[in-house]
Amino acid sequence: MNPHSPFYRPDLDDLGEFLARADRVVPMFDIHRGDSGPGVIGLRHDVDDNPGSLYTALRLAEWEFEHGYASTFYLLHGSYYWGDEMLIVAEHLEELGHEVGIHVNAVAEALRLRRDPHVLLDEALTYLRSAVRVRGCVAHGDPLCMDGGEVRFVNDEMFSDSPRPKVGPATRTLTVGQSSLRLAPIPRATYGLEYDANWLSRGDYLSDSGGKWSQRFEDVAEAWPGRGQLHMLVHPDWWAEAFARVAA
Repeated sequence: MNPHSPFYRPDLDDLGEFLARADRVVPMFDIHRGDSGPGVIGLRHDVDDNPGSLYTALRLAEWEFEHGYASTFYLLHGSYYWGDEMLIVAEHLEELGHEVGIHVNAVAEALRLRRDPHVLLDEALTYLRSAVRVRGCVAHGDPLCMDGGEVRFVNDEMFSDSPRPKVGPATRTLTVGQSSLRLAPIPRATYGLEYDANWLSRGDYLSDSGGKWSQRFEDVAEAWPGRGQLHMLVHPDWWAEAFARVAA
């Protein structure tokens, strides 16, 4: 397995061989509902804003379906792909047995647009729910979240269920450039959201965030399931080459 992106077909094969060892590969909603065995892998995909990410997400979803896996795809509101075509893709993801959730970026978007993050999220959920059921969420790591390498805020801080005292007080005022926003957290349940993937209990975690594995893939594969249930985050953004057609 490549330690960093781009990931190619052999890397996808390595991923498939590893997932095949699991008792089950399931969406994060199943984990939330109690499918917590150490031999179960919770698989999620944060579909970020890089070109082609939505198309690659669909290819991943089809590949997983063919191999008997199910996962969660968190779709990013305010992204380049947010629109009617995205709703069609979301419906197809559900048809393939996957879960669709929302990739929350409302605090960052509120700072950019000088709007209320709660209104922005409500609008996004209403739109996405016009096509699919949405019960889960996870925060997006927007560039605005960081300030000189330090965490300025996390997008899930708009929820009272996600306190981050190490980052700052729950009701502090954020200032980015000429824009200011006072955080006013409310429960996720207000939006009909039942869970946040980052706050689900797990034994181990492996992510390709930023196009680089958070741990050496082979080390995790060798240790699993000895560390307990594994949650995996695979960004479609880094996997386009795995589905590229090879020239004859």
